[in-house]
Amino acid sequence: MTPLLRGSSVLRFTLVLAAGACATGGAIRVSDVTPESIPSLEAERSQRPQDAGILARLGVAYFKAERYGDARPVLDSAVAGDPRNGAAAIYLGMTAEQLGDFAAARTAYQHYIDIATDPDLTATARQRLALVDRRQLEYQARQALANEATLAAMPPESNTVAVMPFMFRGTNPDLQALGRGFAQLLVTDLAKSRQVRVLERERMQAMLDEMKLGDSAIATPASAVRSGHLLQAARVVQGALGELPGDQVRVDAALVDVGTAAVQPPAQGTSPLDQLFDLEKQIAFAVFTNLGIQLSPAEQEAINQRPTQNLQAFLAYSRGLVEQDRGDYAAAQADFNQAATLDPNFRAASQSAATASELSAATQQPVSQVETAVSQSSTFGAPSPVPVASAQAAIENGLQSVAPPSTALPTGSTASTPTPTTTRNTTSEATQTEGPAPPTGTVVITIKRPS
Repeated sequence: MTPLLRGSSVLRFTLVLAAGACATGGAIRVSDVTPESIPSLEAERSQRPQDAGILARLGVAYFKAERYGDARPVLDSAVAGDPRNGAAAIYLGMTAEQLGDFAAARTAYQHYIDIATDPDLTATARQRLALVDRRQLEYQARQALANEATLAAMPPESNTVAVMPFMFRGTNPDLQALGRGFAQLLVTDLAKSRQVRVLERERMQAMLDEMKLGDSAIATPASAVRSGHLLQAARVVQGALGELPGDQVRVDAALVDVGTAAVQPPAQGTSPLDQLFDLEKQIAFAVFTNLGIQLSPAEQEAINQRPTQNLQAFLAYSRGLVEQDRGDYAAAQADFNQAATLDPNFRAASQSAATASELSAATQQPVSQVETAVSQSSTFGAPSPVPVASAQAAIENGLQSVAPPSTALPTGSTASTPTPTTTRNTTSEATQTEGPAPPTGTVVITIKRPS
């Protein structure tokens, strides 16, 4: 190769660098990152181990290769290095799900929701978040049962209360669901005091599902003690709601001490069905008394608030809770929506409808479909460019090497170049196939040899 040709090649290479440095670059689609990208991405990481963009792409490639254990730490680092990288965040959530770390998945999805700008993917993340919450409760219940002997020997958390679903004793099928609804009202009211920690109804239900207790077993003190140990609750409220003649209802609520298995005298009350909400307040205050809690005036006022005064809306809401516990989220959503329609101010109903909608969608969309949606609609930022100063220096060095000093001519002089002895490959020049292919996304300027 002649000196001029060598200089031409150097100049061509340095101009490629300059173009890469000056161009704004194009975003890389997540769908373009594949398992086959792993070797090159690992090589890039070895050169730039702190580059969040490289880490994000490598984590996605690992995920697509089902190398979840490798993807997790890489994506953790990518999100830590660039908290605004939504693609890395949602892939981190999906990776954590695959590894069974639902707490980490929840954190990642919530982070994505906080920073995302794509409304469709934000909705998808909310759906995954709702499902992860449920799966985390199920996972914790399984873990608790697997360690039941150890938990039974441990002292429960003080001032922690769990409420079991109330049994329904009656023949009217329209009222069957009241036991679930009444328990939820009690959970809500007990939680209004800062002097007690009340476990969510869903946590108790997940434990009961894992224990596989029938309705008749739920009301026994033994089941209350066992579930209390598993949930590390100091007290468990259990009871029954009975149907009486003349549209009357009766409620019996017992407070079971998990540590001693002692059962305090039950809180009891009877009222017309249409005064069920007043009866629930009566039971709630009696439970606080049995817990030995002196309520402040503000707490008493908060507890006296009614989420709804519409009995039909509450019945629909209670049916929604039953369907939700069965895992039929579409039916639960319909019931919650009916409750919200009957009483537009029933906030618990509208909130539960939204959650059921997310759960219904999430259960019909496996992680693989979520991954496909994210992969096709998300992008990574363009790779970091070569620093402009370095590119400029390369250009200057390349220009200096085009013609050796011995061939320099005075101003105004002309020179002829000897005809090369080798045959020119014009096709190669036109198609730029001489040497390695230029990188994607760069501008290439080819300087041809003189004729």
